[in-house]
Amino acid sequence: MNCDKCQNPAVAHLRYSDIRLCKNHFIGLTTDRIRKTINKNKFFERGDRVAVAVSGGKDSIVTIRALHDISKKRGLEIVGVTIDEGIAGYRPESIDIAERTYKELGVDYTILTYKDRVGKPLDKIMERPDISRACEYCGVFRRRLIEDGAREMGADKIATGHNLDDEAQSIFMNYIRSEFPRIARSGPKTANKEGFIPRVKPLCNIPEKEVGLYAILKGYEIHEDECPNAANAFRLNIRDHMNLIEDKYPGFKFGIYNSAENLRSILSDINIEKNTLKKCENCGQNTSGKICKFCELKADARKK
Repeated sequence: MNCDKCQNPAVAHLRYSDIRLCKNHFIGLTTDRIRKTINKNKFFERGDRVAVAVSGGKDSIVTIRALHDISKKRGLEIVGVTIDEGIAGYRPESIDIAERTYKELGVDYTILTYKDRVGKPLDKIMERPDISRACEYCGVFRRRLIEDGAREMGADKIATGHNLDDEAQSIFMNYIRSEFPRIARSGPKTANKEGFIPRVKPLCNIPEKEVGLYAILKGYEIHEDECPNAANAFRLNIRDHMNLIEDKYPGFKFGIYNSAENLRSILSDINIEKNTLKKCENCGQNTSGKICKFCELKADARKK
């Protein structure tokens, strides 16, 4: 199998567009797509301080390196935020990779832990027999700690490593749960909302396998293990089924993503979000109820 552009040996076959690419052309195409996403959606302004959420996995490592590559030309300052959930045998190695990457790139960073910010590491929380789904707690805690870390670093924007697969899975899950406000809020970047730092997703239209191949071909050090708490997660079942459909109908995930883009414009026109945000009575963060989800789950997690 040869590259369709130069006839050198191909390393990838992008079935959704039926194109075969060699190492150099694959890297070039992926780099261009990331930068086009940044430009098209106007992610940044000159002078922005951008906090990249870095776990040490392929997506976050590709994101921080891609943004670091363009930072000088675009007048951006890149900083890192890493979250230590407290998962023995899994998180320490990925944090080491994140720290080595930060130091190689010469960027400032902060590491926030569940132990300090929530009161317990995740492993300790999961010892309770009445808690079976780590993701229910972890998703809320991680999102808040990334926000807190970015704010403490003085960031204007938060960049995350969500890829096309992540986005398609979230869209599908929100649809079957009738969570249309979540679909309205999703997309390549979040709208500026009082009390929250805007978030951007430079990899949002790059398939997960291509992000992984890109990281390998570029020689990046990445953490490849999957979270041990994710084995029975609903999202993983959605992922597996979507992969089966994608194998049979290439471009399926792009179809889900593009459909949501069209739906998002309709939802914004009818103003589907009607809740007025208030201040959480515990922490002061914006929320739709009296107590935000973070404080609610934090209080529950601290119970013995």
